Amino acid sequence: MTVVHIVLFKFKPGVDGNQTLEFVRGLKDQVPEVDTVQLGVNFNIQRGKGFTHGFTMTFKDRNALDAYDKSQAHVDAVKEYIAPITEDLLIFDYEVENFSFPPPVPVTADP
Repeated sequence: MTVVHIVLFKFKPGVDGNQTLEFVRGLKDQVPEVDTVQLGVNFNIQRGKGFTHGFTMTFKDRNALDAYDKSQAHVDAVKEYIAPITEDLLIFDYEVENFSFPPPVPVTADP
């Protein structure tokens, strides 16, 4: 079942969040389990509780998300780049339910 990984960033003062999003986008090229990456800047600051930037990634299933979490590229990114510049993170992972609209399309392996 398709898995969505959502991460919201609250950066320390003076950090350019757009550079971080560019960095995150590059993880897709380093970790083959990532199916899609979508990045953005929060335009509704009043409701964002200080979270200014975020991204979603999709994965084929929980095993693919787990492989991403344990990948050296992800571990290094969090430890060396993301942790030092963030004040807080909000991470939310879920499986796309069959009653979603449109319903999830099964991901098949590349030929």
